[in-house]
Amino acid sequence: MRRKLICLVLCAALVLTLAACGGKNNAQSAPVLPDETPLELASGKSYAEIYAEFLAVYGALLDEVERRVETHNGILKGGYPGDYYLNSNYLMQVYVPFATAYPGLVSPLTDEDLATAEKSLRATFPDAVLTEAAPGRYEATYTYKDMTTGDTVERLGQCIWERDGAAGSFRVRAFVDGELAEFTEFVPQGGDLYFLYTMTDKALVRYSDGEITSLWHAHAISDPPLGTFPGDMRVNSLAESDPFPAGTVGVSWITGDVDAEYVLTLEDGVMTYTGRIAQDLLDVKGSKIGVAWQDIEPIVLLG
Repeated sequence: MRRKLICLVLCAALVLTLAACGGKNNAQSAPVLPDETPLELASGKSYAEIYAEFLAVYGALLDEVERRVETHNGILKGGYPGDYYLNSNYLMQVYVPFATAYPGLVSPLTDEDLATAEKSLRATFPDAVLTEAAPGRYEATYTYKDMTTGDTVERLGQCIWERDGAAGSFRVRAFVDGELAEFTEFVPQGGDLYFLYTMTDKALVRYSDGEITSLWHAHAISDPPLGTFPGDMRVNSLAESDPFPAGTVGVSWITGDVDAEYVLTLEDGVMTYTGRIAQDLLDVKGSKIGVAWQDIEPIVLLG
């Protein structure tokens, strides 16, 4: 059931990514990508093996947080059966972090069998062509159908999957008309510590024997523009930090993120939610023109 949920989340994320990238003319040539030195390490774990490890860590993360939130809210419901939802400690947070789509589109990818990975990719992008551009680096181009405006506009899509077999890490970057639309990084930090990183989320997790024992996770304020009022986008950037293939990050960089909508920690068996809530900003006529974020008291989850 958990694996099915993960697949559904990833599919939904792809739809959201497609919807977020409208408003540009159809490109006539391949996007210009950064001039980078290709990875030299072709040995070690395959992309398929690293992605399977990422799924195991990610699945355990979802299970742990969902279990603790359900237990916490269940205790509040038992104590306040009539109005538990009015309790300031009740968590209505839907926890679906790291819900990027492109890492899983080539989940069976190995150097020995690009054809199977390309077939998997073509289930989403029928005209995709997948190649090994360099040891540990794989690229694909395809037609990206943008339906943001209600009409279908064909754009140029390109994705780069990179892996460091020795470090057991990967980086995935997807481009639409040459602009970065999504990235995902999975970088083991040594021992049982792993770093997960996307535009909206960054987390260090301790994963051992199939369970999450510690967690430091920041989810960025990333409300898109809606209607006639502006949203509040404060997404993460690879220009800010790019630990792939084997860099390390500190806990304080996550827990001290000033652009986080919430920070979730699990330390010594105790999970704490530190967050903000959006307050509507109105113009003189009472129309909503934006939001302001107000800190709330940290919530220590019950149970």
